[in-house]
Amino acid sequence: MLSVNNRAPSATPSTTIVPFASLPSCAVKCGALYDANGACVPPVNTATDESSWDSCFCDYDTLQPLKSGANDVCNGACAADAQGLSSIQSWFTSLCNNQVATTGATSAKSSNTAGSGNAGKGSQSGGGSWASTHVNWIVFIVVVVVAIVGIWTGACIWRRKYLKKKDRLYELGKGLPSTVAVNTQGNLVGARESTISSGPGVFMSGSGGAGRRS
Repeated sequence: MLSVNNRAPSATPSTTIVPFASLPSCAVKCGALYDANGACVPPVNTATDESSWDSCFCDYDTLQPLKSGANDVCNGACAADAQGLSSIQSWFTSLCNNQVATTGATSAKSSNTAGSGNAGKGSQSGGGSWASTHVNWIVFIVVVVVAIVGIWTGACIWRRKYLKKKDRLYELGKGLPSTVAVNTQGNLVGARESTISSGPGVFMSGSGGAGRRS
């Protein structure tokens, strides 16, 4: 019949967490290590990853005193070995510290992955707000388009008035002599031929009349 410190678990563990070969010989007689190992690996623990097994082992109630020092969790199995409990406690602390670090890294990686996924969803769902983030550009483009249309319309109106005024000036000056023109104000300009004759006038006497008078 097995003693309490050397009892066998009800189900044969599929693997062993405790490295009994590298621990003091009294560890083989420590029932608390066997109990924690059997409870945290298959078939009792249905988890399939070693990280879950180690986490369960570190949280096992009977082994918690080892987190605060080389306390006797083996019910005197290592009483004859002064360094036995210290070696077991050092191994247990190292295993649990590594487990905490691994769990933290895994959690951080999962958080980053979830954050990236949420950011991707946010960018996809935020596609409809593009206009709200480019208001200044939209206003600028609208102003430029309106300015171009206004300039083009003004140029067309000015050109139409110019051609109409040009045609009117042409009609006014079409029947005038070549030396007379019409300026832009509609006034006649240019030299005019004199209509006064250079010969004797009505009130001017000729040379013959002067002889008869004398």
